[in-house]
Amino acid sequence: MHVPIPVVIFLVLAVVGGVWFGKTRGFDFMSPPSEARLNEIRVKVESSFPQADQPEDAISVPTAAPEPPPEPVKVKPSFDLGDLGTPPTLAHFAERADLGADHLAELAKRLEAGGYFQRALLAWERVLDHTAPDAGQAADALRAIRRLRPTLPNWNTESAQAVSITIQAGTGRTVAQRLAPILEEVARELELASSGTVKVQTHVTAGRDLPGTTPSPVALWLGGPEKDSATTEVLSFTAKSPERLRQEVLNTLYLLLRGELDRSTDLTPPAELAADADPREALEFQVTRLGWKQFAETLNRPLKKGG
Repeated sequence: MHVPIPVVIFLVLAVVGGVWFGKTRGFDFMSPPSEARLNEIRVKVESSFPQADQPEDAISVPTAAPEPPPEPVKVKPSFDLGDLGTPPTLAHFAERADLGADHLAELAKRLEAGGYFQRALLAWERVLDHTAPDAGQAADALRAIRRLRPTLPNWNTESAQAVSITIQAGTGRTVAQRLAPILEEVARELELASSGTVKVQTHVTAGRDLPGTTPSPVALWLGGPEKDSATTEVLSFTAKSPERLRQEVLNTLYLLLRGELDRSTDLTPPAELAADADPREALEFQVTRLGWKQFAETLNRPLKKGG
């Protein structure tokens, strides 16, 4: 069934006209708006525009606050290895003693890593003779010194520049005969232990033997090369067998050297000798090369009057 076109047009006009009439019947399109209405419209329009001191407005999308700039990267300052272009002295790095054993150990490790082995050894020695290391720090230093010392030449290779000292001993005639060659052998070992900084002579004074088969005690001390040179204290021992004589000599020499360094220098004295320690190795590694030199120099001072 077809609806005639005139009817369709009439219905469309009727619907549009009815809606328009129903929605606009109460509006007055001929009279101008009041001043109050115009002010209301102005306020709404102005509020939609951004203000001069306000970057955002009612129709702008809020933006997140800018992130703070990243913290500057703190670059760790390079470790000061000192002047690597000048020859080191035997007391090298002593001026860093106040920085502590950990600083000197770190310095030694960095120097060794860079191939500066002599300087590394000096830094490790300063841990022992210029600080008060704890057991772990001392053990680390000793291990490093044991590793480095055999790889390096003697500090002093000129015999004329070595500081002379004398091992003095007094005992009975029988013990003296066995003691003399032992002291000569020990003297050469001490020169090596000092890295050539010390020249060691020996002198044995023989007296009467004790009656019977009891071995005579040995009195041992060290002094300078001259009669009026300073000396260490005197320590004595009795070797229960000829085989123990050499060991007792080395033990006693270590005690004498340690005591003199403690009494006559500002160096940290070597650690006490452990019961199972080898005194010959202790004289080489626990006593630093600087310690040996200063020890010998104290014995080359003339005796004070009345001393």
